[in-house]
Amino acid sequence: MRYFAQLMDELKTITENATPGQDLQVPSRLRQIKIKNKMVRYLCMGIAHDPSDIPIIFLHGYGGFFMDWPRVMTPLSKRHFVVALDLPGWGFSEAHDDGSKIEDDAWVVLEFIKKMGLSNAILVGLSYGSAVAWSAASMTADVRLERVKEVLLLNPMPPHPIKHMNSKLYKGLFQLNRYKTLATIGNKFLTKSHYKAICKENLKHARLLDTFYLQLGYLVTKQKKVVENLYRHSKGAQNIDWDRWERELSKINLPTTIMQGLDDRIFSMESARYLGGLIPNSRLLEVDDCGHAIVFDRPQKVIRELIKLAAKMKSEKKAS
Repeated sequence: MRYFAQLMDELKTITENATPGQDLQVPSRLRQIKIKNKMVRYLCMGIAHDPSDIPIIFLHGYGGFFMDWPRVMTPLSKRHFVVALDLPGWGFSEAHDDGSKIEDDAWVVLEFIKKMGLSNAILVGLSYGSAVAWSAASMTADVRLERVKEVLLLNPMPPHPIKHMNSKLYKGLFQLNRYKTLATIGNKFLTKSHYKAICKENLKHARLLDTFYLQLGYLVTKQKKVVENLYRHSKGAQNIDWDRWERELSKINLPTTIMQGLDDRIFSMESARYLGGLIPNSRLLEVDDCGHAIVFDRPQKVIRELIKLAAKMKSEKKAS
């Protein structure tokens, strides 16, 4: 926990000295690993990984970063090795030149797991991060079969995301970011008040937003590489063969749990049922009093489910 406290102190110093629109200084205490000649930064907490443990890997949503996860990671770190990545081009990670597709990010995640020497992992995704998780789970690479054993999807992005997206605000932002000039102009004039409104759209309980998260998240979002990533992913979504992904999802043979907030304004329970119907061996849990950012609104619910999944996996491992 001392490591995380020191990282937070460093982030506060960086935030105090940062200028909106400039790339942020990378915290020296944020860990990193090179994948495809680019640095992927990540937060890790908890006990040192050993073969008998169940590591938990967290993947943030569209526009997110590792600071979306500490409410869940901190309690779980007392039992497990927990890791939250900044996906390429988001947060503090460097962007990859070819990173405009879901499977590009999924490949990086699988390579990260391999390089870290992790096994028997639970892969957890939030919103877009869930799409990265289900993409990774559908891949047939041996590394996936050996190293990822369970998938947890939180308010997940399904195939055909715009069709299933309910929020007029998010639909508008997604359409705006499809055009590079508009994405650049929109981000240039993005104020902290605008960013707060976007964050509130994700929450049932807006009071859970703290001042430091808003300030840091705002500065992270204003970075030029993040603007480029917003554009590339929004534009890339136009060219994705979502019908193919519907077929690919049927190949997933990992136990998959979907947790869907009943008050989610981005994706609805209907979209969660649609996704669950595409994934064999999946189960759907309804979460009341919860918006899109489930790790803010109902962190304890996520923590309890992960503890149950890890205990089940350990029991199965002993039995075999």
